[in-house]
Amino acid sequence: MARSDKIIYEKKLFLSPDFSKRDLAIELSTNRTYLTEAISTCRQCDWNGYVNSFRVRHFMEIAVLWENRHMRVEEMAALCGFKTARNLNRYLKKEYGITAAVYRKNLSTSLRAEGNAKTATLS
Repeated sequence: MARSDKIIYEKKLFLSPDFSKRDLAIELSTNRTYLTEAISTCRQCDWNGYVNSFRVRHFMEIAVLWENRHMRVEEMAALCGFKTARNLNRYLKKEYGITAAVYRKNLSTSLRAEGNAKTATLS
């Protein structure tokens, strides 16, 4: 699974909404049956859960970028490979217990607090 994770992450294969088990099986020179079994055994999830974990992590990485602060959740979801913002929210909530809007709000609040703390230290 480490090889699979590396290929998916480095090649950003998860960014395509149509990324399929077949695509990854070809990349790994294996078949879909072995791939399904490996994901189920090693990650204790199905294909969608596996791929969407990469997409959720990517969302969390791009949500902190200053240039994305005004981007709508729908746009960010699309950038991460989700077909809808609803799917992003479902998997984010499943893994972390929050929606994308709440994550961004909490992130914004903590960044503001961090900025205020740095300003106070400089004074």
